[in-house]
Amino acid sequence: AEVVWGSPTDPSTYPQGDFDIVYDNNGKDMDACKPLIDHYSGKVKHYVFVASAGAYVANSVEPMHVEGDARKSSAGHVAVENYLVEKGAPYTVFQPLYIYGPHTAKDCEQWFMERILRDRPVPIPTPGIQLTSLSHVEDVAGMLAKVPGNTAAIGQHFNVCSDRCVSLDGIAKNIAAAAGKEAKIVHYDPSRIKLAKGEGFPFRAVHFFASTDKAKKVLGWKPEHTFLGDIDERLAEFKASGRLDKDFDFSADDRIIAEASV
Repeated sequence: AEVVWGSPTDPSTYPQGDFDIVYDNNGKDMDACKPLIDHYSGKVKHYVFVASAGAYVANSVEPMHVEGDARKSSAGHVAVENYLVEKGAPYTVFQPLYIYGPHTAKDCEQWFMERILRDRPVPIPTPGIQLTSLSHVEDVAGMLAKVPGNTAAIGQHFNVCSDRCVSLDGIAKNIAAAAGKEAKIVHYDPSRIKLAKGEGFPFRAVHFFASTDKAKKVLGWKPEHTFLGDIDERLAEFKASGRLDKDFDFSADDRIIAEASV
């Protein structure tokens, strides 16, 4: 594969030549995505945009998100999705949830391991039985790879996630069990604590999971991983990363724990 470094907002840096498919796994709003969409408009057979399941409107009655459910009009991803429709692009939109595994951009399982392996308390939003979906990066890539040549995917949205859910407490308890540790869970009410963006628990404090039935039916996709089945491998990689040898700022945790004990 030839790697070409450039800026998604500067067409002069785009790779030369003709392409059948464009995957945009970078942009989150119109400023970042519009130049790429405009440049390849009418030139490709398929335009794949990786959006986010986070753009769904939370639903406390039917929490499992299904393609076609209401999406936040204020979300940057949604504006891009609407623009693809407006342009008449041969698009497919993927909506991933929390992604774990090697070379992922954000902490997922690592957040729990950082605390459990240091024998720290694990602050989790109450009540801890909220369900979420953790998806292995290989399963995510596997679904995206089902698009080329599949005309049935054009004009469609697909949720990208595991077909199994796990509770927030369950994540901590299973990681701790695999590590031979105790999960020192501290439940707290996030509405009582003021935290800056990026501080505190890395997941939503409510149910957050989705159906992948559509991807199974239309794309012929099926997951090869389960989070519980991957914990030993993820623990081994985390320990080998050297993170435990470095200092870590737990000040936000300490504020949460102090508030929870009041």
